[in-house]
Amino acid sequence: MLQIFTSIFSKRSPKPYLAKHPLALSSDEQLALIASMNSLGFWSIDLSTDEVWANQQARHILGFGENTQLDRAAFLGAIHREDQGAFLGVIDAALGHREEKEIELRIGADRVVHWVTLKARRCFDSQNRLRRIAGYVVDERQDKRAASELLTLQQKLTHVTRVALLGELSGALAHELQQPLTAILANAQAAQILANRVPVDNAELKDILQEIVSDDKHAGQIISSLRALLIRAETQFQRVTMETLVEDVLILARGTLMERNVQVHTRLEEHIPAVRGNEVELKQVLLNLVLNACDAMILNSARDRKIEIVVLRQDLRIQISVLDCGRGIDTDQMERVFEPFFTTKENGLGLGLAISQSIVAAHGGKLWATNRPDCGTAFHLTLPIEERGIP
Repeated sequence: MLQIFTSIFSKRSPKPYLAKHPLALSSDEQLALIASMNSLGFWSIDLSTDEVWANQQARHILGFGENTQLDRAAFLGAIHREDQGAFLGVIDAALGHREEKEIELRIGADRVVHWVTLKARRCFDSQNRLRRIAGYVVDERQDKRAASELLTLQQKLTHVTRVALLGELSGALAHELQQPLTAILANAQAAQILANRVPVDNAELKDILQEIVSDDKHAGQIISSLRALLIRAETQFQRVTMETLVEDVLILARGTLMERNVQVHTRLEEHIPAVRGNEVELKQVLLNLVLNACDAMILNSARDRKIEIVVLRQDLRIQISVLDCGRGIDTDQMERVFEPFFTTKENGLGLGLAISQSIVAAHGGKLWATNRPDCGTAFHLTLPIEERGIP
């Protein structure tokens, strides 16, 4: 939208063949159309009197009444106090014959504010004397509201995908939790028997209690990982190490890997730097890729069900690759697998890879797929290295 009327403040003239067209709008007609836009207002400041003129739309955007007398101080007072310096910088740039700037700033008090886009330029009289600073102001409330609603929808969709993913994992995860809980019960019963013996074998009892503690921590780690995936909250970025990311995902997927007899080999380059991202969302992406790899090899014999997770550094990025030994992806479907609701699974939602690609893009990275030369598919994702993690 700004491109439509930014040319009004440009020094370049329209191309002659455009201006001479019989249907072309005159300058006055163009200005009239632009001025009628509810989200666009015009204003000017008289440099000799500090008096401010603003049209009806500008007054509405800035929060002034139709008959309110305006001056430079009142105009400045309408701007959020933290952004007043930026507005004065735009005015100073215009007065100093420096490059014109277009900025975003807030209008209103601390708690009730809205965003606008503002630009200013010099205006001269017939004798080429600088008389006024004039500009436009654009109400960005509708665009900001739409962006906020889109972000909320994306977070909800991400949450729904997590819940659906956990639904598919529920059987395998129940099996995974059963293992440490059964070991805890067996060790506790053994400890009771030892405690009733005379004399008590303290060394063996100590070993049993240590095993109980280890199994309890293992079960707690599984539960904590599940809880983190279920919680829907605003995206929080923190330092994420590759070792922890891969280890936690394999803990979540262990039940499925055991149930389907899938072997996993990991290869992490030494001294891999951390990335800055949302740990839960990155786990969701990697977990989705690992489970997809398991599904791709469902028809393989048990000895041919192998997944390789490779983590390498490439300049200022980390690349994580998940390789399987399945049948691969048809060439005409290679790009479509990232489309929402497109799936090759009989009971798939077709959202996992679409959401994963959006998450990776939000982290400043890229997610794509290739077929391996021999057999199977490789999914690759890149993430920027955390700045302080660079040697």
